[in-house]
Amino acid sequence: MNSTTAVKDPVCGMDVDMATAAGQTDHKGQTYYFCGSGCKKKFDANPEQYLSKSAGTPKSGHGCCS
Repeated sequence: MNSTTAVKDPVCGMDVDMATAAGQTDHKGQTYYFCGSGCKKKFDANPEQYLSKSAGTPKSGHGCCS
């Protein structure tokens, strides 16, 4: 059985498959997954900025991911 687990990229809000995520970071005992290296770099530079905002709707177009 091959099940996938989707999580939200904390930077852009995009759904990311944990198995195929472009990057991941451990922060305060939690693992975060990213759609691309740009979102990972933004998160690594200032994780609290992205963790303090509510997990809202994804930004339209995902300009960070192109």
